[in-house]
Amino acid sequence: MNPTLPPRWLALALVLVTAALFWPGLSGDFLFDDFPNIVANTRVQPQQLDLDSLATAAGGYSGMIGRPLATISFALDYLSSGRDPWGYKLTSLGVHLVNALLVFWLVRRLLAVAAGRTPLPASDLAAALVALAWAVHPIQVSSVLYIVQRMETLAVTFLLLGFLAYLRGRLLQIAGGTGWPWLVGSALLAGVALLSKETAVLFPAFTLALELTLLGFGAAEARTRRFLGWAYGLLVAAVVLVFVFWALPMNLQDGAFFRRDFTAVERVLTQLRVLPMYLGWMLLPLPDFLVFYRDDFEVSRSLLQPATTLWGGLLLVALAALALAIRRLRPLLALGLMWFFVAHLITSNIFNLELVFEHRNYLALLGVLLAVADLLAPALRRAMPTRAVLAAALLLLSALTLMRTATWGDPFQLAMDLAERNPKSQRASNDLATLYAGLADGDASSPWYAKAMAEYARGAALPRSSPLSEQGLILLAASSGQPVQDAWWDSLVAKLRDNPVGAQERSALSNLVRQRDAGLVLDDKRLAEAYGALIERQGLPPDMYVQFANHALNKLGDPELADRGYDMAIRQSGRDPEYLASLITGMVTRGELAQAQRLLARAEHLGALDVGSIVISVGDAPGKPLDP
Repeated sequence: MNPTLPPRWLALALVLVTAALFWPGLSGDFLFDDFPNIVANTRVQPQQLDLDSLATAAGGYSGMIGRPLATISFALDYLSSGRDPWGYKLTSLGVHLVNALLVFWLVRRLLAVAAGRTPLPASDLAAALVALAWAVHPIQVSSVLYIVQRMETLAVTFLLLGFLAYLRGRLLQIAGGTGWPWLVGSALLAGVALLSKETAVLFPAFTLALELTLLGFGAAEARTRRFLGWAYGLLVAAVVLVFVFWALPMNLQDGAFFRRDFTAVERVLTQLRVLPMYLGWMLLPLPDFLVFYRDDFEVSRSLLQPATTLWGGLLLVALAALALAIRRLRPLLALGLMWFFVAHLITSNIFNLELVFEHRNYLALLGVLLAVADLLAPALRRAMPTRAVLAAALLLLSALTLMRTATWGDPFQLAMDLAERNPKSQRASNDLATLYAGLADGDASSPWYAKAMAEYARGAALPRSSPLSEQGLILLAASSGQPVQDAWWDSLVAKLRDNPVGAQERSALSNLVRQRDAGLVLDDKRLAEAYGALIERQGLPPDMYVQFANHALNKLGDPELADRGYDMAIRQSGRDPEYLASLITGMVTRGELAQAQRLLARAEHLGALDVGSIVISVGDAPGKPLDP
């Protein structure tokens, strides 16, 4: 290796190697949350490029501010690629390559600050190796090729730009120059990152880690040092107050986790095992560890249930204490440890999120690699065998990533691989069964049909499984002209009655009703029994209650059950007149006059809507009040 290789050539090599390793994965399909957020999300599927279409796409994700930057990027992909996932994955790879370059420049700067000098050729090579390890690590495959996670990777793009700007500004202040414009620019870049994913709110926590380690709140002017100390002190105090008086009460109140089979406290306890597991994946990324789906992960019910919860907590406390203790003696090692913890401050906290996901380590991995680089630096300077071991490790990482991207590039191979490596995951089982069902193409005599039925049945029997497998059994049998077993309906109803009402429960039932509305022959009484198990439970979207009510009115001729559904829709909407008016207008536009009249009557009865305020225009007919 030539230590005098110019940075631009190192950057080019970084891009080419990373692109080559991820390229085989571009031929893969959409996966899991890609479907609701991209494939079935008409808001990110514009027919032409104009401001109205982009504004619609910007609202393509729910939430306080949504994730408009990411959803607009999906809309642009749709304009160029339609529903072909290849184009989406290519864009995601492009984002990852940009991030790899930004990581290179950031690490280059961090190494220079740690050494107390301007970047040297040797540090250029070290930065390139760290960036390469970050870019081609197998754990990054799901962040790049799982399309919806562009929300994460695009946010990281602007965070990395923000870190570079912050470092530039702070180094200018330390040298006696004017760095405030750069600091303001870094805050603006963090704001842009926030438009892609909410985790960008951690930007000040990352910069605080820089101050606690490499920068030391230093500045040539005393007033700047005082300002930085007060600013970060007030920021930490504000965060603590918000956490104690807003986040904690909100997430500890009764019903806050009604869609989960764990509480906020149990979630935090479980993270004491999850974070060490993440560290293990980063240091030893074997294929059997990176299985994508972790819906079978055991919840920690106490520090000793399981006992690894306590041991994991002790390890994390030791690492955090080490980072604080050595932050002046070994600032880069301390920064790496702090970086890992900061990256998980939200996703491993009390908030109502799933327990485990690989993509949560996209930026956290950089902290671990910085720590490893600092630990290895003395040995690398003295021993050629150590350099050979490092080269072998990078080759191994590359080989593992190439194997994984090749698997991700083949939907059948990926489904088989995920189900085989984690047989306890119902999500993996459901993906494989659905793929088999597609190959059967409605032919009950096909061997793929038998495989699909067997895999759905296996998934249905897994502990803590959702009704998705029962839904698959019912739909596959009905669409193939085969009898639907009562046992499948019984199991589905029991899960809808007893399971927490999560996204998979809602999706399973909504899809059954939607397929029935599309003409598939299903047992309407059993279907009504299924949604009857949910209709009194809180937390479903209003549209789902309307969907159930329409089925009860149209297919069962049961106005009483329909009224229960409409009433729940009105209550869940917060009795919002504007929302209800748009809902009724949509029904009339689709020709669902009886349903619209019924919903309007219930809204008026509950005092949620004034009947005289609803004016409907159908076709070219002038608008007129709708008579309930």
